[in-house]
Amino acid sequence: MTPPVRTVSHHAALVLEHVAAEKRRTLLLPEDGHWLQDITAHVHQLLDDMESRKSLYRVVRGKYVVAPRATDGADQAAPPELLVDLVLRSQGDYYLGFLSAFIAHGLTDLHSDVTYAAIKQDSPTDLTTVELPSLTLQIVRLSPSRWPEREAERERRRVQSGTREFSWRSSLERTLVDGLLRPELCAGIETVIGGWARVAEREVDWDLVWSIGRGCGVGVAKRVAYLLRSVGHEDVLADDLAALRAKRSRAVLDRSDGLGLTTSECTRDPATGLTLNVPQDMLRGWLGTQVG
Repeated sequence: MTPPVRTVSHHAALVLEHVAAEKRRTLLLPEDGHWLQDITAHVHQLLDDMESRKSLYRVVRGKYVVAPRATDGADQAAPPELLVDLVLRSQGDYYLGFLSAFIAHGLTDLHSDVTYAAIKQDSPTDLTTVELPSLTLQIVRLSPSRWPEREAERERRRVQSGTREFSWRSSLERTLVDGLLRPELCAGIETVIGGWARVAEREVDWDLVWSIGRGCGVGVAKRVAYLLRSVGHEDVLADDLAALRAKRSRAVLDRSDGLGLTTSECTRDPATGLTLNVPQDMLRGWLGTQVG
């Protein structure tokens, strides 16, 4: 069956030509209001008409994606990364992270219809969860001390060939540390540790991993140091290990305490001073190596 022909008005054609000339697939209000008002004084009426004719798909209020031929919804018109960027680009710095980054970097075989994105604690938005076509966007606020300091901690990626629109994702090194920072956002500590084991022999900047972990506080630093030793990269710790071990902390390996072990069931790693609230046999299985 031949799909119906989509017709557009003269004003709608000007809108689509402008967006195409800028190599974009999206349209935002109020950011695009200045040139839309040059086309018509009735901007909202025009956009409503374009939406009803399926020239545009509304993602959330005031944010649209252009509707290519043979599509029937925003999820067909744009990749998930573009939909997330459409929501967050006007809210300050952000990055796709946690389980979403674990999946993107090949650290797990899991799939999820929830996409996780981190924003700064002082971001102007009050959004926490946004229902988007084909996915749920879960927004995580990070304090200044947890926010990526280096360019190498975030990656800017083109979301679609031929466009000038991009999204931000945590780098592989940042993703490994974020898993230990918030395992509950990464499908649990088993996924996190399994991800570390999976990339142990890959090309990873392990010095950067340690630098990021060390900058996220004593607790995170002890977890990162423990995993670095467990996957065979203790060398990057150099002289830091003794100083780290001497720092008093009640840090546990699994911050989410997903297994609910009692104090008597936990063991202590003598090299880092980290409390291992995960059974040794589980750790051995997840790491595929000897621990302890």
